Parts: sequence; structure tokens; C-alpha cells
Amino acid sequence: MRFGWVLILAVWMMSVSTASAGAWLREEATGFVSLSFGATQFSETTNGLYLEYGVSPKTTVGLDISTFTNSQNVRNGFGNLFLRRALGPSDKPSKFSYEIGIGGLWGNEMQRPTLKSGLSWGRGFQVKDRNGWVNIDGAFVYEPTLGEHITKLDGTLGIGFSQLTTGLFEVNISHQNEELYGAFEPSVLFKPAKSLFQIKVGAQIPFEEQKKTALKLGIWHNF
Repeated sequence: MRFGWVLILAVWMMSVSTASAGAWLREEATGFVSLSFGATQFSETTNGLYLEYGVSPKTTVGLDISTFTNSQNVRNGFGNLFLRRALGPSDKPSKFSYEIGIGGLWGNEMQRPTLKSGLSWGRGFQVKDRNGWVNIDGAFVYEPTLGEHITKLDGTLGIGFSQLTTGLFEVNISHQNEELYGAFEPSVLFKPAKSLFQIKVGAQIPFEEQKKTALKLGIWHNF
């Protein structure tokens, strides 16, 4: 089973992105969808689909699916159907929310259920005439059949360079089986003129084994 949990970590670490609004919920009757792609020099690739929709001012539901294909062309994945709720008043500078989800991981001829819980904090700020935000997400994923779990902490800093371009810097840390894993992810998000889509281009750099750095591309759309 250890292979399965190393696998889910690889999928999660390579697929994580600021597509999630974190502590900010979607406005009612509005949604967001993103597709993400990643690749390393070792022919390892990831694909991700992220979708969320605001069902009420304080409730957002969504779906998060990621797949990982190794250099031997073996595909594995992780999926999670979630509900996010606001915590506390919405008119304060700091935003809080919690998340619960149910899903599973698959690969290597195995399928396992998962349960997820999470807590997020976010806050906007302004530097001169540039708007920015900071967000911290904590998550706990539990596999009930064997009692295995992963804890995860993600931090995101974003700042607008212009009306069409935003700089992002993410730090992802995961802990499992008494081992710690992490990566930095610098990226740029830009919106082509007259386009309904945003494009994210960046890299994911592991704390260790930098040779496994992944180049990443994302496509975002609000609806």
C-alpha cells in the first residue's frame, strides 16, 4: 500500500494549483473550471480538471480530478468531490472557510476510497496601486480501509502586475509516513486580449531532487 500513497502524493504535488479560490467562495450561480498539464524531463506527465460552482453565498461545491503517468506509461489518479463553506462574517479583511470531500485514488490495479477535510485562510492586500492576496490551505486526506493518511499545507502569494497579468508564488508541503515532501511553484497568469480564458505558465521545483522539476501549463475560465 505504500506505493499507492507515494503515488497519490506525486499526483497531488504535481497537480496542485491556485485554481482553487481557497478561503474565498464563488458567488452564487457562478462557476470556475480549469485544466492543467505538467511534464518533467523523465517523461512523467500530469493532467488535472478542477471545477467549482457557487450554490449559495456561503456554499461552494466542486470536483477535483488529477492523473499521473510515469515514464513506463502507467497511469494513476486521484479524485475528490467537495463542499466548501464559509466560516465567520464575509465583510472582514480575513476570510475563513472549511472543506469536506469524498473521493478515491486508483492505480496499479488498486482502487481506494478517500475522505478529505480542509481549512483555509485568506486575506487581500494592496501595494501602491497593485492588488494582491495571500492564502493558506491545510488539508487532511484519510484512506479508511487501511487507516493511512496524508496531511498537506499550501501557501499562495499573488499580486497583479497589470490588468492582464498576475504573478503567483506557491509553496506546497506534504507529510506522510513520517516523511516530508515539498515544492516551490513560481508562475505567471495572463489573460490574452479579448479572450474569455486565462493562461497559467510556470514550473514546480521540488525541495529535493530539483532534476524532477516540472513545467506546468493551466487554462482557467470563469462562467
